[in-house]
Amino acid sequence: MAMSVTGSLQVKYNTYYAVINVKDEHGKRKQKWIPTGYPVKGNKKRANDFLKAKIKEFEDRNIQFYSGITVAEYFKQWLNQIKHEVRPNTYRGYKTNMENHIIPYFEKEGILLQELTPNEVTLYYRFKHEYSQLSGRTLKHHHQNISKALNDAIAMGYITYNPATYAKTVKEERYKAEFLNNGQIQILLNLLDDSPIKLAVELCCIYGFRRSEVLGLKWHNVDFENGSIRICETLQQSTKAITGSTNYTDDTKTESSNRTMPMTKRAREILQAQRERQEQNRDFLGSSYIENDYVCTFDNGKEITPNYLSKNFHKVIVKSNLPQVRLHDLRHSSASNLLSQGFSVVQVADWLGHSESTTTLKFYAHADKSSKMAIANALNSA
Repeated sequence: MAMSVTGSLQVKYNTYYAVINVKDEHGKRKQKWIPTGYPVKGNKKRANDFLKAKIKEFEDRNIQFYSGITVAEYFKQWLNQIKHEVRPNTYRGYKTNMENHIIPYFEKEGILLQELTPNEVTLYYRFKHEYSQLSGRTLKHHHQNISKALNDAIAMGYITYNPATYAKTVKEERYKAEFLNNGQIQILLNLLDDSPIKLAVELCCIYGFRRSEVLGLKWHNVDFENGSIRICETLQQSTKAITGSTNYTDDTKTESSNRTMPMTKRAREILQAQRERQEQNRDFLGSSYIENDYVCTFDNGKEITPNYLSKNFHKVIVKSNLPQVRLHDLRHSSASNLLSQGFSVVQVADWLGHSESTTTLKFYAHADKSSKMAIANALNSA
């Protein structure tokens, strides 16, 4: 049932304030002072209209109480509440951003949740960009975290709107991905001879797999008879504090990521070699061999973790004369090489498991040279 909300105009610093009478969580009446932004002279009617709008807003939204909880305190409370509502990896991202950056900043500011403004959220982004040197891309994730938390605060009745919605974010710099051509990929694979990560890297080069997809691949999803590889699980890395173990299996990123790929001749060769290697290691190690169904493993059968793959890939790249690519850039390289061979953006998007071909275009439009050349040749012959 909506409560009766009253209010009045008050003057402070030669400016009108709308003073709203609301109840706190204990039923005790409190006053909420809201700046109208109007100077006293000649603005009484505008200020009155502002007051009436605020009273109606509180009545319509059915805000039950005025809370003295600060932004930082609310964010801590929110982290505990959502721990079991989101995926472990998602929670780990929220927790890292909140505890390392967002909560300490707002704790120092001491702002009350119900008095948080879009400008104060904007100031957070600017501060982190200018003084902490956080990139626009990183701050985009912070913005998503803050927005999610404040949307939940609306549902709980703490606030009437989401200040982050109207905050100005830092422009995201477009990442300029490096690519490896087919010759450079072969050099990379030669550098990885006898490395436990070679199989995972080569599969990423062929199929453009994400890190979690290639490491989550299991033998029961590899069909040698029909020549197919099904991508339907991912291997995620977390912390024991969040999931009780360091690795866990999850679904694919999106519905389109759940896909069945044709087995290429080279993929068949390296997968068969891996299966034989695992059988030999199982016979040699006996009971010491770690039994599981993962394709990408160490010699003792243990699955390769996401962090291990990324770190060891980076070590090899740094010591080489190859372009200083990230592991994820192998996905970009696969797309770039396919586009250069004349395959369409739609075909490449399907190969990569993108839900929309526009996602492919966003990253690889500059690499789609073949279609441009076909147009140029057609115009030249006209």
